[in-house]
Amino acid sequence: MKHFIFGDFKESSQDLPLEEGRSFFNRDSMRTRVDAFAQVPLDDVISLLDRVGRRLTEPGRYRDHILEIMPRITGYSLPMLDKALEALKGMLSREALEERLFCLGDRRVLDGWTLSHGKPSRALPLGAICHVAPGNIFLGSIDSMITGMITKNINVLKLSSQDPIFPFIFLEALLEEDPTRKIASTLAITSWSHTNTGMMELVGNAFDGILLFGGEDAVREYAKITAMGTRLMAYGPKLSWGLIRSGLEPEALEDAVQGFALDIALWEQKACTSCQNLFVEGKELAREVAHRLHRNLEALSQTLPQETLSLDEGVDIRKVREKAFRASFDGQGELLEGKTHSVILGEGADIIPSPLNRTIYVNALEDWRDLLQGNMRCMADHMSTAGVAVPGPLFNETLQGLEPLGIPRFCRPGTMGTGTDGGAPHDGSYIILGLVRLVSREDVPLERLGRYYDSPERREDRLLAELNRLVEQAMKSPFYQQLYADVKRPLTSLKEFEQLPVLEKEALEEHCPPMDTAMLTASSEASYIFSSGGTSGVPRNICWTTEEFKQAGRVLGQGFRALGLSSTDRVANLMRAGSLYTGFLAMNGGLEQTGCQILSITANQSIDETLELLENLKPNVAMGMTSTLVELAEKTRKEGREIRFDRIFYTGEAMSDSSRELLRSVFKASKVGSLAYGAVEIGTLGFQCDHCRHDEFHVSEDWAYLEFGDEGEVFATGTARMLHPIIRYRIGDRAAWVDTPCTCGRTARKFRLLGRTDYYVRLLYNDLYTVEIDRALAPFPELTPVYQITVQGGEKGLEVFLVIEGDEVPGLTTKVWERLKQEASEFTDLPDFGCPFAIDIVPSGSIPRVGRTGKIRKIVDLRVAK
Repeated sequence: MKHFIFGDFKESSQDLPLEEGRSFFNRDSMRTRVDAFAQVPLDDVISLLDRVGRRLTEPGRYRDHILEIMPRITGYSLPMLDKALEALKGMLSREALEERLFCLGDRRVLDGWTLSHGKPSRALPLGAICHVAPGNIFLGSIDSMITGMITKNINVLKLSSQDPIFPFIFLEALLEEDPTRKIASTLAITSWSHTNTGMMELVGNAFDGILLFGGEDAVREYAKITAMGTRLMAYGPKLSWGLIRSGLEPEALEDAVQGFALDIALWEQKACTSCQNLFVEGKELAREVAHRLHRNLEALSQTLPQETLSLDEGVDIRKVREKAFRASFDGQGELLEGKTHSVILGEGADIIPSPLNRTIYVNALEDWRDLLQGNMRCMADHMSTAGVAVPGPLFNETLQGLEPLGIPRFCRPGTMGTGTDGGAPHDGSYIILGLVRLVSREDVPLERLGRYYDSPERREDRLLAELNRLVEQAMKSPFYQQLYADVKRPLTSLKEFEQLPVLEKEALEEHCPPMDTAMLTASSEASYIFSSGGTSGVPRNICWTTEEFKQAGRVLGQGFRALGLSSTDRVANLMRAGSLYTGFLAMNGGLEQTGCQILSITANQSIDETLELLENLKPNVAMGMTSTLVELAEKTRKEGREIRFDRIFYTGEAMSDSSRELLRSVFKASKVGSLAYGAVEIGTLGFQCDHCRHDEFHVSEDWAYLEFGDEGEVFATGTARMLHPIIRYRIGDRAAWVDTPCTCGRTARKFRLLGRTDYYVRLLYNDLYTVEIDRALAPFPELTPVYQITVQGGEKGLEVFLVIEGDEVPGLTTKVWERLKQEASEFTDLPDFGCPFAIDIVPSGSIPRVGRTGKIRKIVDLRVAK
């Protein structure tokens, strides 16, 4: 027989000899493999399984082979196998695999330290896992093994004698998707007899865990051989049933019966979750349900036909039919026979094991509470699933009333054998938690989590895995399917990623949800729409799932903690709220992570009202847009108010040296710095630590990936934005890497912002930069750093108007013109600016603000509008 042992095929007997078993399953060598596999990014494992699922189930040779050979192995008809392949594709999908890890809080705990359920956590693989495959459902062996794979254990699958074929079909597809066998080398598929006492003892001692699905005999057998240091997770035989209470509307009753018919037919009742008994409240209703069920099962015999039964299966069914027939002859119940099913109507609260293959007992109850007196009251360990069909107002009462029976799973009819919640427990517990060792650490600063302290090599591996995850998800949208039509996946290096097409702002403007959803990868339920593009004048709507927005708040909060914000601070959130702007909401979400007291003041009210709130509430930290903070400082200085902040953090626009000095002087702040670097389209891109200059940031590697192109142009990617992916987005900024290591100890790269790529205006043949205007205004105390430059075509050519907020004094505009002429590098040697250039000084607050954000459009180029 062919065995697959950690990357290599071996020929041996079907009952693996003990000497070979000792060689293959040596505890020390398996531990080495576990340690190596722990370094593989989880997203690589999940992406591989997702690709394998598509390879197996999409039209092609694998699907054809499965449909050809598996009916003989499983006894399923082709339509039933179609259902099984549909289930397999879902089971191996990235979404389903990540959902299984839900109980861990954050899947990334398997890659390193992170916040999970609000606590610093790490999940280490249990080690080497032996999977004793279930034989009742052919997908069961793979289902068990992939649970071990996504927890980064190494996995040995003991084949079921009922199906030695499908695991090798799965393996063949996996090897094609994993040609280097990086992940395949963590798997073994083999077999041995339970009478091989030497191998059984080896299994009980050599492995860190045994995951077993089987009958009571198998559970007892493995319990005997399992050593103290081995974790046995045994799932024995289970029973599932349904309940219909009286009072359902006719349509609801028919829906329930149709659902239960599917639960009976699916997998020929061989799954633990298959419905074997149906309890109905009231004799007349039970008889009606039995006849309706008979009709629905007849219909399913056409759409979901049954293959020929074995002789033993046929004999078992004949026995129960004859018994039911005799009972009906005596006036006790009724037998409804179909070609492929049996409906046996009776009375009582006891569950009756079915011979399966669409044999259902319909049991009438006088009162649904009678179930508490039947034989199930002492069978809690054998319960799996109860399908429940009851009137809505009675639902909670029913579930609470059935709690003493110890049923671990309730669901609606039609989903007993399929399941709709991949993150739910299995038979009352999370298998995932049994396959890991959870580690916590106390009294450690929360900001020292994530990948910021990983080695560069490990960070790059994890990053590439996350980018592949993102690109695969993006391909579910029509926009990216077209944009990446010629891209070979998966990407094998960051260099390949950097060859992907650039995403331009025009694409976001053209495909703007909710009107245009071409960029979305799924339905937009449970999501936000935020808008960007205020200062550019053209809105760009962006979709975020609610969970993405929560995660973005956690990332922003991690940066706030790096700034030193803590529970001792009272922070004024001075961001503008509303009009689809994310700033205020995002700020509060980030501040929640620091434990500080939050003052949700906003910048929506007048400056005077804001100042009164600040005077009364006395925050020690202020956060807001640059223009808002400067305006508050100007007003405070002019009116002689006494408002003090220990620290001030700005965002939205770069803050000039003169503005920072203004804030320090007026508010007596010990620090004035940037609160974060980000974009509405993606969220946080960078954060500052105590060792950063005002224009320096660490990359927020848990959330974003940055590239700097020619002349430092920034291309940004949101690595965790799955609903509305933003990949290689030309963000409009310029930056450069800071090559010297940061003294804070973080290994996340630092960069320095150099300004906007569009922060200049072309006047005839030369460029005037906003930074030059900033420098020109700085020496004049009468002026604020708030201004707007407008360029338009006049009767005689180009005209330029520079409006500055401040206090007008005679001769000041001439001095500003002369100073600007000195600072403007491309005009220094020219007699003027090449066109009429007027300067006007206006009172503070005169320049119109963008309504949503409070920003000022520094450049208004009316030539573009024409």
